[in-house]
Amino acid sequence: MIPEPGTPVTPRGFARFYLPLVATSYLLTATNPLLAAALARTSDPATALAGYGVAFALIGVIYAPLLVVQQVAAQRLLSVGDLTPVRRFTIVVALLLSGVAGLVAFTPLGVFIFERIVGVHDAILDEALSAMTALWLVPALTGVRALHQGRLVAGHRTKPIAVATGARTGVLAVVAFGLTTTPVGAWLGAVAFTAGLAAEALLVSLAPAPTPVVPEVTELETEGEDRLLSFSGPLMLNVVLWWTTPLIINSVLARTPEPDCSIAAFTVVEAVAWFLAAPVGQLQHASLALVDCKAQHRRVRVYALGLAVTVTAVLGVLAIPDIREFILWTGFRLDPSLLEPAGLAFPVAALYPLLYGHRQYYQGLFVRAGCTGLVGRGAVLRVVVILAAAPLLLGTMGENGARLGVTLAVVGLFSEAVFLEVMARLRAFSLLEAKKPATAAESA
Repeated sequence: MIPEPGTPVTPRGFARFYLPLVATSYLLTATNPLLAAALARTSDPATALAGYGVAFALIGVIYAPLLVVQQVAAQRLLSVGDLTPVRRFTIVVALLLSGVAGLVAFTPLGVFIFERIVGVHDAILDEALSAMTALWLVPALTGVRALHQGRLVAGHRTKPIAVATGARTGVLAVVAFGLTTTPVGAWLGAVAFTAGLAAEALLVSLAPAPTPVVPEVTELETEGEDRLLSFSGPLMLNVVLWWTTPLIINSVLARTPEPDCSIAAFTVVEAVAWFLAAPVGQLQHASLALVDCKAQHRRVRVYALGLAVTVTAVLGVLAIPDIREFILWTGFRLDPSLLEPAGLAFPVAALYPLLYGHRQYYQGLFVRAGCTGLVGRGAVLRVVVILAAAPLLLGTMGENGARLGVTLAVVGLFSEAVFLEVMARLRAFSLLEAKKPATAAESA
């Protein structure tokens, strides 16, 4: 059941809406530790982890524009009630991006990108190319998944999303660990990831959801692809830059004294840290679906902040040396050459939940308010700061590539958080406040 606009969000209501999304985040981010654990059990774990990490970073950049479909579909249903333009847009873009990924996987373009741009060579290059032969279908599957997840979020049906993500994680684990007995490396992770995503896309596409009741809209609001592109363009830029960030950081780490160990250790730390930060990963859906005025923002922000602080505290405890080494050794059986640099990077990664949660919440707020341009500008700022900081930190932190990579990510997230906070106070809050009288008038 979808609440009436303007209905106060209670702690119980927030929990009912958000807990399935927390489960979704945990199940989704569990894929990276599971794949890292499986790859760590291959015959050449450092090369397999590095090759898969580079390939996954690139495919993430390719399919990133489709991730905005989830928010655009939800916003479209909540404001207009019509999903047709979004569906057409998704089909075209998904097929196009899968075609691009296919070119990377099966033509010399892949060698050029990985060797000349990213900077990996020899065994890591071979592993990355083999992984791409199984990852090229990911953009098409992501488009289907994002479209139907947005439909379910708009209908306040978050439980089917969690169920589908659970199925994805289960399929991925079975395939990944089933292939550890074969002489494959990064390709193992790619096949498992694609199989799990296919299962998830199928399940969310079959799940029903009510269409939100919306007020009468103008002709401008019901325009198709042109208006859709202007609205979603900055969101596409945002997700492309988000997925470009690991590729940029991997490119920096490829220039450290020990690139294979640096990239492999960074890949493991990222997998563990983002899994532990999972509860804040869906906060954009909370602000998008639950915040329709400034008063609602105050309520939901308190719940979101409490969640982010709690998760940050938990990650801080797990960053204690004895605890983190137990996690890294037990879960991944890391070689000592990887265990030490990964462990030293872990305390810095403890800042991820607070900064990432802030980013997710305010991005959803800007989407609800229609300020998608600010989302894109914040992402540009984050990447510019990382690029500026990389040469400064490479000289002083290059000996520990994993800590260098995590530090660059934190510096970028902090700059984006400051920008989003300032812009929210200057722009988004006034637009949300303007919605309040309209909501009151409609209910009267």
